Amino acid sequence: GNKIELISKKKHEKEVKFKSCLFFTISRLFRVVNKFAEEAFSEIDICPTHGYLMLLLDEKREGLSVNEISENLTIAASTVTRFVDKLVEKGYVEREKQGKKSFTRITDVGLEMMPEVYSAWKKIYDLFEGIIKDEEYLKNTSISMKEFTETLEKGNC
Repeated sequence: GNKIELISKKKHEKEVKFKSCLFFTISRLFRVVNKFAEEAFSEIDICPTHGYLMLLLDEKREGLSVNEISENLTIAASTVTRFVDKLVEKGYVEREKQGKKSFTRITDVGLEMMPEVYSAWKKIYDLFEGIIKDEEYLKNTSISMKEFTETLEKGNC
């Protein structure tokens, strides 16, 4: 009986460590949030990251370079290029060369889509708020997670 008790105790310790593991928790959070976001954006046939890129370009009508987009989205330049390619295919953005630099700008067709893009973001927020029911908690959690992420990024330099 003692051996089974010991195995059971070790198994329980592993489960506790796994369930309280920060990596697992963050990964799980991402999957849950991403599911909400993909559902909200499915109606307009773009992914949430494309929607965020369109928000950036709506704010910076003069256009942004690949590096500027990369910094804002904290993704690799090659990934930005793929995202921009998809949005160019849909006619929502265009590339413009100015000398050696290339800028990505939102098009008139893209601007016509913006109310739907903003609506998709609002759906996500409304869903969070409907589930959590505490706007202050949501705001503080978001601020804490942003600060946590920035601290990790600084520590990884």
